[in-house]
Amino acid sequence: MEALRAAPVAEGETIPSSLQVVSQALPKNSSNTFLKNVGIKPVASSNSAALKESELRERLAAEAKAVVQGEIEELKKRSEEAEEKLERTQREMEEMKKLAEVNQKAMEENNALLRRILSLNNTSST
Repeated sequence: MEALRAAPVAEGETIPSSLQVVSQALPKNSSNTFLKNVGIKPVASSNSAALKESELRERLAAEAKAVVQGEIEELKKRSEEAEEKLERTQREMEEMKKLAEVNQKAMEENNALLRRILSLNNTSST
């Protein structure tokens, strides 16, 4: 325990309390009934802190991945909807072109009939 107490402290860290030194010095595999009886939880080792940090990082990465995946799915859905709308618009444009062609032919036929009628009218009036 004296070695733990006398160990140099890295810059930015606090000096460990006596309780922390005692909890680190007691064997981790023992029942530590004294610590339990006085209501002290053993201090987590730096290895366990690193594990918690890595677990947090993994959890954050998983959450970020889920968010990104959700956004990707939403974008795919919007893209599919836009493609369907574009296809529908293209079909409507083709139908309009066909109708315009039919109307153009009908107008040309009407113009031809009007010319005949006018020519017949001009020849009969002279």
